[in-house]
Amino acid sequence: MILDTRLRAAAEMVERGARLADIGSDHAYLPIALCLEGKIEYALASDINEGPVASARANIAKNGLKDRIEAIRADGLDKARDFAPDCITVLGMGGELIVSILERAEWVRDGKITLVLQPMTHAEILAEYLAGNGFDIIDEKIVSVGERDDRIYRLLKARYDGESRCIGRVDALVGRINLERGDDVTKRYVSRIIAVLKTKISGKEKAALDTSEEKALISELEKYL
Repeated sequence: MILDTRLRAAAEMVERGARLADIGSDHAYLPIALCLEGKIEYALASDINEGPVASARANIAKNGLKDRIEAIRADGLDKARDFAPDCITVLGMGGELIVSILERAEWVRDGKITLVLQPMTHAEILAEYLAGNGFDIIDEKIVSVGERDDRIYRLLKARYDGESRCIGRVDALVGRINLERGDDVTKRYVSRIIAVLKTKISGKEKAALDTSEEKALISELEKYL
């Protein structure tokens, strides 16, 4: 089972021996790969739609893992608690949707459970939610996918410790760990955020609206390029 760069980065964040619940699992590629590699023993592959669940079950059977991976249809984490996972992956959803999934499952506020999250949009909303609701962001990574590295994704690894934190806008948009790492893909990610902010400034200036917040953000972000 060969994973793309995005899923491989998520796989690296899953700790060895974890009991994994992969939410929005689609084809169950991630839990299958982790089981085949011997990194984990058991997993739950959950999706809200029957089509992906059927695909996951077919892939699980094809790889001889029916006794180690269970595929179920469920909305978010609604049926995952009984599986007693100590690692939960939620990948490829919007940041606001991931927040909603976590909000509906108070039981994930447990220091023994690790979250590995990959928002497709509004990563800053997810980062602010985690920090403000007692989750410590213990690792992050930005990766690129595609022949020309044209798709860039941000992953966050978090664990609940009950401490509410207030993070700055730049940290929410990019991630302190990513900024400290300062690799090329992070710089491209920052450049894309700046480009979006400049487009927003242009629109607001045409409407005679204040753009001081966006300009301050660009100034701060440009320090990392």
